[in-house]
Amino acid sequence: MRWVHEAPSSGHPGTRRSAQLVSQWFWWPSLGSDVEDFVRQCATCAQARTSRQRPEGLLEPLPVPRRPWSYLSVDFLMDLPDSGGFTAIMVVVDRFSKGCKLVPLKGLPTAMQTADAMFAHVFRNFGLPEDIVSDRGPQFTSRVWRALCTRLDIGVSLTSSHHPQSNGQAERLNQEIGRFLRSYCSREQQRWSEFLP
Repeated sequence: MRWVHEAPSSGHPGTRRSAQLVSQWFWWPSLGSDVEDFVRQCATCAQARTSRQRPEGLLEPLPVPRRPWSYLSVDFLMDLPDSGGFTAIMVVVDRFSKGCKLVPLKGLPTAMQTADAMFAHVFRNFGLPEDIVSDRGPQFTSRVWRALCTRLDIGVSLTSSHHPQSNGQAERLNQEIGRFLRSYCSREQQRWSEFLP
């Protein structure tokens, strides 16, 4: 195996090609698995092999806010029972004080509807933030949202796909809201929007 695999003319081929080359000269019952083990343990191949995994991203903690309502986390709670026409909640968390603003919505909003809700319920009461952390939903990746945030000098931080922990404060609050609504609205599920703090 070494003679075939390490020959200058073969150039340390992979398992399948090495097995083909060895089988031109030799045969034994466990040839395939023996060649596979040999190639896997070849130090030259291990050094020369290129990684097929994508490089891991640099983990950077979110900046520590200096004042209330300057750094926000935003998420949506969806598919709730109809309550006066509302079936969703926009969850906005102040990362400084951990305070929250819960806004009932009539379904998953567009980017423009998200901007309107943020102006009416957050910006008007607390001022413009420095940064907003959100998932990669279409509301937050749209040109409308990006243009608005650029114009208002608000940073946009998008979490990693399929990694809700990146927006942990909003995700944790979503769990608490679910528990709260199940506790207080168990008998009157159609009235949950009246109980939002």
